[in-house]
Amino acid sequence: MTTALEPRSQTLDVNGLRVHYLDWGNPGAPPIVCVHGYTSSAQAFNALARRLPSRDHVIAPDVRGHGESAWSTTGAYQYSDQVGDLAAIVDKLGLSRFTLVGTSMGGIIAMAYAGAHPDRLTRLVINDVGPDVEVGSQRITQMVGSRPDEFASLHDAMAYRRQMSPIVAGRSAEDQRELALGVLRQRPDGHWIWKMDPEYIRQRVRIGAPPRPALWPALQRVTCPTLVVWGSDSDVLSEAQARRMVATLPNGELVTVPGVGHAPTLVEPVVVAALERFLGSPGARV
Repeated sequence: MTTALEPRSQTLDVNGLRVHYLDWGNPGAPPIVCVHGYTSSAQAFNALARRLPSRDHVIAPDVRGHGESAWSTTGAYQYSDQVGDLAAIVDKLGLSRFTLVGTSMGGIIAMAYAGAHPDRLTRLVINDVGPDVEVGSQRITQMVGSRPDEFASLHDAMAYRRQMSPIVAGRSAEDQRELALGVLRQRPDGHWIWKMDPEYIRQRVRIGAPPRPALWPALQRVTCPTLVVWGSDSDVLSEAQARRMVATLPNGELVTVPGVGHAPTLVEPVVVAALERFLGSPGARV
């Protein structure tokens, strides 16, 4: 029986907060930093990390207010706060050059970071999100705002997650459990509750998602090779916006994931093939 590769759980003090991250080992290898979406956690990249070649060093942080990272005592959950955390994380880890992967909210963080620090990136992957807000973002905000606060069992929580997300429902049972444990914790009474800071949720329900940075100009400054991953059934990223992103990027490429909504898992065969080529191409191993 093969034992699944497991990451090390690590923490850093970043901008006055304790930030948790998963480190998949292989220090000294080309680093890949992965930033998750609004409803997710660092575990979102477990399946991807297990499929990447052993020559890579995958690092996946929990964004502030998510997973095992600390909650902001001042409710500081703007994109500028998250981008500042990413900048501090890679500096503290000594990553002078690295590949950056961002899914959904993580893609917004990644685009903003890339525009401000284009010289730090060897590769960029933007997964199913663009500079402009589309209808799916409001759907996600409403879904999070109306979901149950607790569940009697992990089984019930996982069933709810499958009901709300075809993407989750399509994952293996092992993946579903890992993903659920990344976003839920068990109380002493046995019930399961969300790990995300309730204040973060209240802000988004009451005010809406924070304004996005000026990301079209940021994309123009990104000189490294960039993959834009688009789920063809996505309501967060339209085909028109995805194609505009590729046209705006100095070195952009579109990967379409047929029949998949928001957001692709990055382990769909078409994406795995694209990433293997993309990460293994000349200049990628800097």
